[in-house]
Amino acid sequence: MLILFFQTTLYGQYTHYKGKVIDAVYHTPVPYASLFVEYTQFGAVTDNVGEFSFRVPDSLRHHRLVGVGDGYPIAYFSSNVDEPAAMIIALQPQGTAGAAASPLGVNPGDQGAFGSFLNKAIQLVLNDWIPLGDPETNKFDFGRIQTLPTYNPIEGVRLRAGVASNSRLTPHLFLKGYLAYGLGDEQFKYRGEATWSFDRKAYHEEEFPKNNLSLVYENDLYSPGEMHPRSPNNLLLITYRRSENQATYRNFAEINYEREYKNGFAQMVWVRRARMVPQGTLRFENQIEGMVFNDDALYTSELGLQLRYSVREAYRQQKRKRQPIEMTSPVFFFTHMVGYYNYDGERWLSSPDKDRPFHRSEFSVQKRFLLGTAGRLDAVGEVSKIWNAVPFPLLVYPNQRQRHHIENNAFFLNQALEFMADEQYTLRTTFVGDDLLLSKVALLDRLGLRELLSVRASYGRLSDKNDPERSQELYKFPLVSHRYGSAPYLEGTIGITNILGLLRVEYVHRFTYRDHPDALLGKIRVDVTL
Repeated sequence: MLILFFQTTLYGQYTHYKGKVIDAVYHTPVPYASLFVEYTQFGAVTDNVGEFSFRVPDSLRHHRLVGVGDGYPIAYFSSNVDEPAAMIIALQPQGTAGAAASPLGVNPGDQGAFGSFLNKAIQLVLNDWIPLGDPETNKFDFGRIQTLPTYNPIEGVRLRAGVASNSRLTPHLFLKGYLAYGLGDEQFKYRGEATWSFDRKAYHEEEFPKNNLSLVYENDLYSPGEMHPRSPNNLLLITYRRSENQATYRNFAEINYEREYKNGFAQMVWVRRARMVPQGTLRFENQIEGMVFNDDALYTSELGLQLRYSVREAYRQQKRKRQPIEMTSPVFFFTHMVGYYNYDGERWLSSPDKDRPFHRSEFSVQKRFLLGTAGRLDAVGEVSKIWNAVPFPLLVYPNQRQRHHIENNAFFLNQALEFMADEQYTLRTTFVGDDLLLSKVALLDRLGLRELLSVRASYGRLSDKNDPERSQELYKFPLVSHRYGSAPYLEGTIGITNILGLLRVEYVHRFTYRDHPDALLGKIRVDVTL
């Protein structure tokens, strides 16, 4: 009884501090910041959402609390507060952090007029959104800057402008949309979405962790061979570079719910109804008893589930930026979709006998390996399978990839619909140097230029049920399409990346299937590193 009495007495001499460390400017959590009692070892490191919890003897309550984080100088706070179990610690970010990260590799005072202008232009592109009105009070942002002007062989010059609301309008309901126009195809495209966040957000709906219900409607280009069915239409620079006459116009309505958890687990469920219309010389045609029939559109309805797990997940969040802090943890994706497709959208509800079911499964693993001082190696492996007979727009293609934090570049030299498969395996590896040849040249090292090497491979199989020569109900394959042979498709690159913190230049070489008609065997390409 005496031991229990003294334990209770000692416990009562402690104060429990609990709360969150936030950025004083952006009001977002500061992950992995240190908070401790001055001159003592009492304290804690915040978790991936900035939360902390620790006990301090009452005899030390006259000592100050010390807070510090990556990009945040040491700050001092009083420990004698009214509500120690609901504390908010605000760290002021370093004022020179943006200048220190200048992509020109020189101090702001040494840039000159042109250098200063170039640096501001690059930062504008990297920030991607600009406030409409006073940055301290605006309720809407204009963007995305990176997609304002793009070019592709289908639309020619594509102009796009968008607007998104922020938490100053409402911290729970967010509106976003864009309008685009192709000078070549002379067609408007657009997207609108409304998101309800069940958690109060500091600035925008994408802040970690998400807990969002969204309603989306989109009418835009879609290339099955260059985009994952769920990828946003945000391709940059040479958009749809290998999709000329191999793309579709797609419009869809979708409702989805996405939830992210502190432990690195995330889930998304969605329901979507879509229509695809062939573009250019692409045709949705089948041949029945010697007669050729063309369909104007392909209709699909689907229900999907995606699960994601990252061993350690945390972000530095500033306005609309969401930059990952932990890059080396493996990330796992599993997706399954079940749905129906139909060739006659107008009679879809009244003709269930025309609905044809399909199932699609995907599994992906992504990992960054740090190779000492030499550099880093990013590796992405994916497996995709279609379980039923489907028309070719619903098959799997090498560039239908799940993009996450690490380098995950697309195949470049293959035609968009060159390889037909309902079971596919892809592997992408990219090496970026850190302390190799370019780092030995003072000027190049100061500019941050780095070596780039990559190898990408894909291999797949096409079952008889998805061979249009064996089934009259399936669309005929385009003339550019082939089946995989005994070898995988293989291409590799060598180049320079991190040019102005934004661009990469590389030579891409095709190693296999070089005898395919109109095969692109090698090419110099310029792309963005985002």
